[in-house]
Amino acid sequence: MDMWTQFAGPNAAYVEELYERYLRDRGAVDPMTAAFFDGVKPPPPPENGARETATAAPPVGAPCNETVMGLVNLANAIRDYGHLAAQLDPLGTAPPGDPALAPDAHGVTEDDLLALPPHLIGGPIGENARDGLDAIRQLRQVYSGRLGYDYEHVRQPEARAWLREAAESRRFRPPQDPIDPLALLDRLTQVEAFEQFLHKFYPGKTRFSIEGLDTMIPILDEVIAGAAERGVPSILIGMAHRGRLNVLAHTLNKPYAQILAEFKDPLEGQQWMIREDLGWTGDVKYHKGAQRAISGGDEVQVVVSMVANPSHLEFVNPVVEGMARAAMSKVDQPGAPRLDERSVLAILIHGDAAFPGQGIVAETLNLGNTAGFTTGGTVHIIANNQVGFTAAAEESRSTLYASDLAGVQDPGHPRQRGRPRSVRGGRAHRLRLYRALRARLPDRPDRLPALRA
Repeated sequence: MDMWTQFAGPNAAYVEELYERYLRDRGAVDPMTAAFFDGVKPPPPPENGARETATAAPPVGAPCNETVMGLVNLANAIRDYGHLAAQLDPLGTAPPGDPALAPDAHGVTEDDLLALPPHLIGGPIGENARDGLDAIRQLRQVYSGRLGYDYEHVRQPEARAWLREAAESRRFRPPQDPIDPLALLDRLTQVEAFEQFLHKFYPGKTRFSIEGLDTMIPILDEVIAGAAERGVPSILIGMAHRGRLNVLAHTLNKPYAQILAEFKDPLEGQQWMIREDLGWTGDVKYHKGAQRAISGGDEVQVVVSMVANPSHLEFVNPVVEGMARAAMSKVDQPGAPRLDERSVLAILIHGDAAFPGQGIVAETLNLGNTAGFTTGGTVHIIANNQVGFTAAAEESRSTLYASDLAGVQDPGHPRQRGRPRSVRGGRAHRLRLYRALRARLPDRPDRLPALRA
């Protein structure tokens, strides 16, 4: 595309300077500019010592500079604000949206986008789309579907580029990272059946159900399996009470019988009681790739520990970080301790109201990247059941997302709420697993509590 006659005066000089910088070192210009110059022919040789910058109209059919910049600006707006149009609420609340996500906000139409080459937007989508319009549609699928990404606040260019590539290449989404829907249903059925059993036979017990947050267990499966495959031998989990029993049963493999024995009231005259808020450690076995529906593979063993949390909600956060720091500090040689950051992974599960509501969260995050306290990174999961402290979100925080406080650190935030893929025959499959669960539990009345559809 010959675009050199479309610039005049200072604009022409600026574009030529960028192009010369690009020719010397492609990395000297930003990726969007480099992708644009990839499709540009070199400028014509100068005549009489200076290149003529004509003001004539561009050739018929050639895209003008305004439409090119409109496409680029629209693509950047989707990357920056696309999560504001993502349908994150499974209950159907409409997303807030943003005017910058509309093509007319950038002076372009769908016909203009259809006539532009896709490589102008850069990234994996720009390489594979048919045209500019197809590239914009694919960007919307990535950033404004059922999952949103918010990473533009990240100040490390390498991390920001990695997050963008991971999102737009969909490397962690099907079909690149396959999901076995039956295995997912099986796992969710274990979670739901356990909760319904507790609800049926212990109706007066305070148990902080995981209902509405069932996918937290498959998420933990993925995180722990991925860490185990990469040679991380130990996982530390810190969480409050919401969903704790289910995590103990299905992530740490604590026996159902022991959970129920501790869950019941102590016998009359008994002077001790094992509390649910105390810690637990389980040896968990994974098959490499098994959590991503790849059959077979070597067996990997990882020790998963849940830290005791008798205190209030988020106060377990610095305890977990301190334990992880101590566990990864090697003091077997003279001198300062050596950190083996790949030996321990810390996972913190927060409540949607407690995360922005308790100051200990911000204090812990603030120390996360400092040399004296870093643990090499922590996986933060916010369990958002939209209830919080029995108040709506707008009544308990001033931010759009419960995770906005995490902007004190650099990592990006994938935004997702919703339900996993549905599977035909799901109710029958849940009933079968529920009966299997009952067979493993202590003797109870012989009838099954009703399973919801």
